[in-house]
Amino acid sequence: MNLTSIDPAALLLLHRESLEDIGEDAGPCDEVLLEAALAYPLHLAVLEVVDVAAIAAAYATGILKYRPFVLCNERAALLAMGLFLYTNDWGLNAPQGEAVRVITDLSGGRVEEADLADWIRGYL
Repeated sequence: MNLTSIDPAALLLLHRESLEDIGEDAGPCDEVLLEAALAYPLHLAVLEVVDVAAIAAAYATGILKYRPFVLCNERAALLAMGLFLYTNDWGLNAPQGEAVRVITDLSGGRVEEADLADWIRGYL
């Protein structure tokens, strides 16, 4: 499967713009942690056969695991998941409130990465 990975600069831009929309300043980003977060899904793709939903879930998990942003890592996780899907010609057709809830649950440890992948599959 040939999939396009996320460009860190694109995610940084989306994150800054999304925070500007709500009147927040993104603040600094730890670029080493961002690189680690965005590399996490790539290791999965090498280690096992995975689908687009599993990799999208891994992007969200990577952001929440490494927390490269000072503010709103949950928002960045959702953006990373959506950006990856969009970059690879997929769309997530989930209600916004439900998407926020599942990412919040992932961040709080109430949802596992595999569960998120299953949820994504239901909305592709």
